[in-house]
Amino acid sequence: MCQENVMRKVRGCLSFIGFIFLIAGVSLQFISAGNLYGVPLPKLCEAYSGSDEVSDVQGFQVFIQAVLEQRDMCLDMAVSPNFDAEENRAAVECCRLHSPSSAGRDGWILKGVCAKPWLTNLNIFTETANERLMTPHEKMDLYTSILGDFIGVSSAGKYFEANPEFWCKNCPNDYRRNCPFEPPPNSTDQLCACPGGRIAAPDDAFWAMEGDHQLTSDFVTCGEKAKVYRSWLEALFEDWSKDELDNAERQFNSKCWQGKGALGYILTCGPVLSVFAGFFCGLAHVPILANSPIRDIGFNFAMLAISLTLVAFWPLSFTGAAGIISRYNFCAGLEYPVVHNLTAHPTSRYRNAPVFFNGNPCYDLNSAGEVRYNPFVMELGKFNSGYVSGGVLVILALSSLLAVISKGADVIVEEKLQENREDEPGRR
Repeated sequence: MCQENVMRKVRGCLSFIGFIFLIAGVSLQFISAGNLYGVPLPKLCEAYSGSDEVSDVQGFQVFIQAVLEQRDMCLDMAVSPNFDAEENRAAVECCRLHSPSSAGRDGWILKGVCAKPWLTNLNIFTETANERLMTPHEKMDLYTSILGDFIGVSSAGKYFEANPEFWCKNCPNDYRRNCPFEPPPNSTDQLCACPGGRIAAPDDAFWAMEGDHQLTSDFVTCGEKAKVYRSWLEALFEDWSKDELDNAERQFNSKCWQGKGALGYILTCGPVLSVFAGFFCGLAHVPILANSPIRDIGFNFAMLAISLTLVAFWPLSFTGAAGIISRYNFCAGLEYPVVHNLTAHPTSRYRNAPVFFNGNPCYDLNSAGEVRYNPFVMELGKFNSGYVSGGVLVILALSSLLAVISKGADVIVEEKLQENREDEPGRR
């Protein structure tokens, strides 16, 4: 009898610990999954430019005007419609200079500030006697061709994969790939202007960022990206009504969430099943239900929850937050040549923000040489570790509850048999 009391207390303790772990683990998973793919956009901008300001309508208007001025400057050098002619060499060289390096020698015709130079009889903002106003599709297509390689957009329908050049108002005091603008006064030729914003001041420390901006952008809150996209459309289409802008913003937000749907499903399915497993395992503790199908249902839900929790670790490790975090290096305490930085090694090919010798950005060193963590990566790491920790707690909790309900049913059956034997005649 004493042994039975001890075992009953052990099962009670395991049940209590299991339910506590389950509540803590599921809570961590839900909170982390909800925030892992919703890192605030200002965190990304702070890491990229040293300022948490995001792009707005006024900034985009100045940005668009600077693009048009750069485009007109090059195309106005042409003296004939035939760009292959010798007299247009100056215009072609200007266009090549302000086109992405990946475009190749003649790629300026399709990419860069001079993209699609035949669109000279179309006016972007106002209709005149000799020029027809561009349709919204033509305008989006033109600006995507001009700026696509700079802002990281492959087509007019994929602005949700844009890089920080699009989302953030200000710019780092650093080399920026495929920048179409001229260098500001008294600066090196590796630096380009920041129309609509400002270049980071010495006090605005920033961090080197991972080059796969599309993957990085996936973790930013869709609602905040949709607001920036709305500002872009408002600057581009000045005659659009509020309802038209609202509809475009909703469509963008919906499209952004759809892109996160698959991983979101994987990350949330495990915690949901864990809740059902905990519910049915709790019911199985009731003596009258211990030997009923409720116990088997709890067992099945628990096994599914454990399986999907383990499966969710895979996308986190290879295609999720851990995949980005692993591309950053710890650089604190290291010096040139292991860590390259313009301050320590003044060569135009090296960056202001520290990078490892193999090109990986530094996680814990900023452009001022301070040992501070990249705020965007730190946010990702916090929620990534929170989800993994919650998953481990869920697995431990469900394992404990499975052991209790499996043994509990056998104990209750034995107790009933013992009571029946005691009730038999001649055993009193």
